[in-house]
Amino acid sequence: MTKPKVAIYDFTDCEGCEVKLVSLRERLLLLENKIDIVNWRLGQERFDAGPYDVTIIEGTPITDYEVDLLKDLRKNSKVLIALGACAALAGVPGIMPEKDRKFWYEKIYTAQYRPRGVDAVPLSAYVPIDFAIHGCPVDEDEVVKAMEELLSGKTPTYSGNSTCFDCKQAGNKCRIRDEEKPCLGPITQAGCKAICVTGGSPCYGCFGIRKEANISALIKKLKTITDEKTIERYLTMFHSRTKEVNDGKK
Repeated sequence: MTKPKVAIYDFTDCEGCEVKLVSLRERLLLLENKIDIVNWRLGQERFDAGPYDVTIIEGTPITDYEVDLLKDLRKNSKVLIALGACAALAGVPGIMPEKDRKFWYEKIYTAQYRPRGVDAVPLSAYVPIDFAIHGCPVDEDEVVKAMEELLSGKTPTYSGNSTCFDCKQAGNKCRIRDEEKPCLGPITQAGCKAICVTGGSPCYGCFGIRKEANISALIKKLKTITDEKTIERYLTMFHSRTKEVNDGKK
Protein backbone atom coordinates (compact mmCIF):
# COMPACT_ATOMS: atom_id res chain seq x y z
CA MET A 1 0.00 0.00 0.00
CA THR A 2 1.31 3.45 -0.94
CA LYS A 3 2.00 5.60 2.09
CA PRO A 4 0.45 9.10 2.22
CA LYS A 5 2.79 11.83 0.98
CA VAL A 6 3.33 14.47 3.65
CA ALA A 7 5.03 17.85 3.20
CA ILE A 8 6.04 20.21 6.00
CA TYR A 9 6.53 23.89 5.17
CA ASP A 10 7.40 26.91 7.29
CA PHE A 11 6.64 30.57 6.67
CA THR A 12 7.61 33.49 8.92
CA ASP A 13 8.05 32.14 12.45
CA CYS A 14 10.55 31.05 15.10
CA GLU A 15 10.36 27.38 13.96
CA GLY A 16 9.61 26.34 17.54
CA CYS A 17 6.69 24.14 16.44
CA GLU A 18 8.89 22.27 13.97
CA VAL A 19 11.45 21.76 16.72
CA LYS A 20 8.61 20.12 18.64
CA LEU A 21 8.16 17.73 15.71
CA VAL A 22 11.84 16.83 15.87
CA SER A 23 11.54 16.30 19.63
CA LEU A 24 9.02 13.51 18.99
CA ARG A 25 12.05 11.30 18.33
CA GLU A 26 10.95 7.66 18.49
CA ARG A 27 7.32 8.63 18.03
CA LEU A 28 8.25 10.52 14.86
CA LEU A 29 10.04 7.41 13.58
CA LEU A 30 6.90 5.37 14.24
CA LEU A 31 4.85 7.92 12.28
CA GLU A 32 7.40 7.81 9.46
CA ASN A 33 6.70 4.11 9.10
CA LYS A 34 3.12 5.02 8.18
CA ILE A 35 3.72 8.17 6.10
CA ASP A 36 6.19 9.34 3.48
CA ILE A 37 7.63 12.76 4.40
CA VAL A 38 8.63 13.99 0.96
CA ASN A 39 9.39 17.65 1.66
CA TRP A 40 10.69 19.08 4.95
CA ARG A 41 13.42 21.72 4.85
CA LEU A 42 14.23 21.57 8.56
CA GLY A 43 14.31 17.81 8.92
CA GLN A 44 15.76 16.38 5.71
CA GLU A 45 17.29 17.09 2.30
CA ARG A 46 14.44 15.60 0.29
CA PHE A 47 12.35 18.12 -1.66
CA ASP A 48 9.75 16.31 -3.76
CA ALA A 49 7.20 18.40 -5.60
CA GLY A 50 3.49 17.93 -4.97
CA PRO A 51 0.74 17.05 -5.08
CA TYR A 52 0.67 16.00 -1.43
CA ASP A 53 -1.82 14.03 0.60
CA VAL A 54 -1.16 16.16 3.70
CA THR A 55 0.61 19.50 3.92
CA ILE A 56 1.53 20.88 7.33
CA ILE A 57 2.37 24.58 7.49
CA GLU A 58 4.02 26.41 10.36
CA GLY A 59 4.23 30.19 10.51
CA THR A 60 2.48 33.27 9.20
CA PRO A 61 2.60 34.27 5.51
CA ILE A 62 3.88 37.85 5.55
CA THR A 63 5.41 38.20 2.08
CA ASP A 64 3.78 38.01 -1.33
CA TYR A 65 5.92 34.96 -2.08
CA GLU A 66 4.62 33.13 0.99
CA VAL A 67 1.02 34.03 0.17
CA ASP A 68 1.41 32.72 -3.39
CA LEU A 69 3.10 29.55 -2.11
CA LEU A 70 0.28 29.00 0.40
CA LYS A 71 -2.35 29.25 -2.33
CA ASP A 72 -0.37 26.84 -4.52
CA LEU A 73 -0.01 24.36 -1.65
CA ARG A 74 -3.75 24.51 -1.00
CA LYS A 75 -4.44 23.60 -4.62
CA ASN A 76 -1.98 20.71 -4.49
CA SER A 77 -2.90 19.24 -1.08
CA LYS A 78 -5.76 16.98 -0.12
CA VAL A 79 -5.47 18.07 3.51
CA LEU A 80 -3.94 21.32 4.76
CA ILE A 81 -3.04 21.62 8.44
CA ALA A 82 -2.02 24.79 10.29
CA LEU A 83 0.72 23.99 12.78
CA GLY A 84 0.92 26.27 15.78
CA ALA A 85 -0.44 29.66 16.79
CA CYS A 86 1.29 31.67 14.04
CA ALA A 87 -0.31 29.58 11.30
CA ALA A 88 -3.67 29.16 13.02
CA LEU A 89 -4.12 32.59 14.64
CA ALA A 90 -1.39 34.86 13.20
CA GLY A 91 0.28 34.46 16.59
CA VAL A 92 2.85 36.94 17.86
CA PRO A 93 3.42 38.46 14.36
CA GLY A 94 -0.26 39.42 14.33
CA ILE A 95 -0.10 41.49 17.52
CA MET A 96 0.82 44.70 15.69
CA PRO A 97 -2.05 46.28 13.72
CA GLU A 98 -1.29 46.88 10.06
CA LYS A 99 -1.85 50.63 10.51
CA ASP A 100 1.10 50.82 12.96
CA ARG A 101 3.63 49.07 10.74
CA LYS A 102 4.68 52.10 8.69
CA PHE A 103 5.51 54.08 11.84
CA TRP A 104 7.72 51.33 13.26
CA TYR A 105 9.38 50.59 9.92
CA GLU A 106 10.49 54.21 9.71
CA LYS A 107 11.44 54.46 13.38
CA ILE A 108 13.59 51.30 13.30
CA TYR A 109 14.85 51.16 9.72
CA THR A 110 14.50 54.85 8.56
CA ALA A 111 12.10 56.23 5.96
CA GLN A 112 14.26 54.86 3.11
CA TYR A 113 13.48 51.26 4.05
CA ARG A 114 11.15 49.47 1.64
CA PRO A 115 9.50 46.56 3.47
CA ARG A 116 8.56 43.35 1.69
CA GLY A 117 6.12 42.24 4.35
CA VAL A 118 2.34 42.35 4.19
CA ASP A 119 -0.03 42.21 7.14
CA ALA A 120 0.31 39.17 9.42
CA VAL A 121 -2.90 37.12 9.31
CA PRO A 122 -3.76 33.41 9.80
CA LEU A 123 -3.51 30.94 6.92
CA SER A 124 -7.31 30.83 6.89
CA ALA A 125 -7.42 34.47 5.76
CA TYR A 126 -6.14 33.30 2.38
CA VAL A 127 -7.22 29.67 1.98
CA PRO A 128 -9.45 27.11 3.70
CA ILE A 129 -7.60 24.92 6.20
CA ASP A 130 -8.77 21.47 7.23
CA PHE A 131 -7.49 21.46 10.80
CA ALA A 132 -5.32 23.51 13.16
CA ILE A 133 -2.93 21.99 15.67
CA HIS A 134 -2.79 24.85 18.16
CA GLY A 135 -0.12 26.00 20.56
CA CYS A 136 2.92 28.24 20.96
CA PRO A 137 4.59 25.86 20.57
CA VAL A 138 2.40 22.87 19.77
CA ASP A 139 2.11 19.94 22.16
CA GLU A 140 3.68 16.69 20.95
CA ASP A 141 0.69 14.57 22.02
CA GLU A 142 -1.68 16.83 20.07
CA VAL A 143 0.47 16.42 16.94
CA VAL A 144 0.52 12.63 17.22
CA LYS A 145 -3.21 12.50 17.94
CA ALA A 146 -4.05 14.58 14.86
CA MET A 147 -1.78 12.54 12.59
CA GLU A 148 -3.09 9.21 13.87
CA GLU A 149 -6.68 10.34 13.31
CA LEU A 150 -5.82 11.39 9.76
CA LEU A 151 -4.09 8.08 9.06
CA SER A 152 -7.14 6.19 10.28
CA GLY A 153 -9.34 8.13 7.85
CA LYS A 154 -10.90 10.37 10.47
CA THR A 155 -11.13 14.14 10.59
CA PRO A 156 -9.12 15.36 13.60
CA THR A 157 -11.22 16.77 16.41
CA TYR A 158 -10.79 18.88 19.53
CA SER A 159 -11.78 17.67 22.98
CA GLY A 160 -14.21 20.54 23.53
CA ASN A 161 -12.82 21.08 27.03
CA SER A 162 -11.25 24.34 28.12
CA THR A 163 -7.76 24.89 29.50
CA CYS A 164 -9.44 24.96 32.91
CA PHE A 165 -9.81 21.18 32.53
CA ASP A 166 -6.04 20.88 32.04
CA CYS A 167 -5.48 23.14 35.05
CA LYS A 168 -7.62 20.96 37.30
CA GLN A 169 -5.75 17.86 36.16
CA ALA A 170 -2.47 19.61 36.97
CA GLY A 171 -3.73 20.55 40.45
CA ASN A 172 -3.49 24.30 39.86
CA LYS A 173 -5.45 26.94 41.70
CA CYS A 174 -7.83 28.95 39.54
CA ARG A 175 -6.12 32.24 38.70
CA ILE A 176 -9.45 34.03 38.28
CA ARG A 177 -11.47 32.64 41.18
CA ASP A 178 -8.75 31.91 43.76
CA GLU A 179 -6.09 34.51 42.94
CA GLU A 180 -8.15 37.24 41.22
CA LYS A 181 -5.69 37.40 38.34
CA PRO A 182 -6.59 37.57 34.62
CA CYS A 183 -6.50 34.40 32.55
CA LEU A 184 -7.99 33.24 29.24
CA GLY A 185 -8.24 29.60 30.31
CA PRO A 186 -12.08 29.45 30.35
CA ILE A 187 -12.36 30.32 26.65
CA THR A 188 -9.26 28.46 25.43
CA GLN A 189 -9.21 24.98 23.90
CA ALA A 190 -7.64 22.32 26.10
CA GLY A 191 -4.58 20.35 25.09
CA CYS A 192 -1.62 22.34 26.41
CA LYS A 193 -1.56 20.50 29.76
CA ALA A 194 -1.73 23.96 31.42
CA ILE A 195 2.02 24.28 31.13
CA CYS A 196 1.99 28.09 31.41
CA VAL A 197 -0.25 28.30 34.46
CA THR A 198 1.64 25.46 36.14
CA GLY A 199 4.83 27.44 35.59
CA GLY A 200 3.35 30.57 37.16
CA SER A 201 2.26 32.40 34.01
CA PRO A 202 -1.27 33.23 32.84
CA CYS A 203 -3.03 31.60 29.90
CA TYR A 204 -3.04 33.88 26.85
CA GLY A 205 -5.05 31.48 24.69
CA CYS A 206 -2.42 30.13 22.28
CA PHE A 207 -4.42 26.88 21.90
CA GLY A 208 -7.25 28.71 20.18
CA ILE A 209 -10.79 29.56 21.18
CA ARG A 210 -12.81 26.50 22.19
CA LYS A 211 -16.19 25.82 20.69
CA GLU A 212 -19.07 27.76 22.26
CA ALA A 213 -16.74 29.87 24.41
CA ASN A 214 -18.55 32.67 26.23
CA ILE A 215 -16.03 35.41 25.50
CA SER A 216 -18.19 38.36 26.52
CA ALA A 217 -18.93 36.75 29.91
CA LEU A 218 -15.21 36.24 30.56
CA ILE A 219 -14.47 39.86 29.64
CA LYS A 220 -17.21 41.00 32.02
CA LYS A 221 -15.65 38.92 34.82
CA LEU A 222 -12.13 40.16 34.07
CA LYS A 223 -13.33 43.75 34.38
CA THR A 224 -14.04 43.06 38.07
CA ILE A 225 -10.41 42.13 38.77
CA THR A 226 -8.30 44.23 36.36
CA ASP A 227 -8.39 47.23 34.02
CA GLU A 228 -9.43 47.33 30.37
CA LYS A 229 -5.89 47.96 29.11
CA THR A 230 -4.70 44.73 30.72
CA ILE A 231 -7.67 42.81 29.32
CA GLU A 232 -6.88 44.14 25.84
CA ARG A 233 -3.24 43.07 26.22
CA TYR A 234 -4.31 39.53 27.11
CA LEU A 235 -6.81 39.29 24.27
CA THR A 236 -4.42 40.60 21.63
CA MET A 237 -1.44 38.43 22.53
CA PHE A 238 -2.74 35.74 20.16
CA HIS A 239 -6.22 36.86 19.19
CA SER A 240 -5.95 40.29 17.59
CA ARG A 241 -7.08 38.61 14.33
CA THR A 242 -9.65 36.22 15.82
CA LYS A 243 -13.21 37.12 14.80
CA GLU A 244 -14.85 35.50 17.84
CA VAL A 245 -12.70 37.53 20.24
CA ASN A 246 -13.20 40.81 18.38
CA ASP A 247 -16.96 40.19 18.31
CA GLY A 248 -16.90 39.30 22.02
CA LYS A 249 -15.29 42.64 22.89
CA LYS A 250 -18.18 44.60 21.37
